[in-house]
Amino acid sequence: IGFGILILLKAQLPVRNCAFNVLKRIKMKMNAFCFSVCVLVCLLTLRIHAAESLGDPFEGNKLQNKNWKWSDEPKEWDIGKTKSGWLYIKGERNRNLWGDDTTNRLYQEHNGDFDIATHLIMDYKDASTVMGPAAYSSKIKDRKNRPGEWVTLKLWGRGGGDKNAVIQYQKREFDGGEGLVGTHPGFLDPMGEIDLYMRMKRKGDTFTAWWKRKTKDKWEKVGETEHKFPDPIEVSIYSGIADAGGEMDSYYEYFEDLMNPFSISAGERLSVIWGALKQLK
Repeated sequence: IGFGILILLKAQLPVRNCAFNVLKRIKMKMNAFCFSVCVLVCLLTLRIHAAESLGDPFEGNKLQNKNWKWSDEPKEWDIGKTKSGWLYIKGERNRNLWGDDTTNRLYQEHNGDFDIATHLIMDYKDASTVMGPAAYSSKIKDRKNRPGEWVTLKLWGRGGGDKNAVIQYQKREFDGGEGLVGTHPGFLDPMGEIDLYMRMKRKGDTFTAWWKRKTKDKWEKVGETEHKFPDPIEVSIYSGIADAGGEMDSYYEYFEDLMNPFSISAGERLSVIWGALKQLK
């Protein structure tokens, strides 16, 4: 094509002008094609990230993220029925996350780093109760050589003579060192309804945890610990009553993925792709 255009340019001016116009149109078509290819690549990449997102707004009447699994599904739970826009779990007795994991734990398998946050409400009475985020693996052993280890930021509702709740940062049956916290200073809420925000981050083998009282508050660091977990790891939230009696209602408003908050719908992605392809016509 290029050789033919050179001959035409030597022949006459009108033909030369025509050739320039042809080249210009070809260039425009190529630019449109390249642009569309770039858009498609970017959108497909975003789609992959969206599929890997840990986030879930807990809206509607079902879990929005299809990657959720239950370690032990509770008898009573719902999305939006008990409390609009919230995941509700009816606390079940004899369930704890300390020496063993016997909780109703909702989790997603995930490889690599993560940074998640959640807004939760614990409403309890006359019992030892637990809620919060956790990173769990059944593929490694704990310090007592038992299969299964975890790191958790726990809201522990205490019954008995205490009748108050504390924040803990723990591994399996251990919070006496390694950056962990048995009782986080500055937090001691009376038994009843407790409303707060929790966050946990994994970067390599480092796990960091924060909490705050209100949405606009700054995150307050609870602790930072090191632990080597193999992938995939189970990124979780859980609920349980550690005692044989008492009552508890657990609520999670959302599960936010701070590293990958992608939320564009498949329909919106498709419309953008078709819009780019139309430029080729």
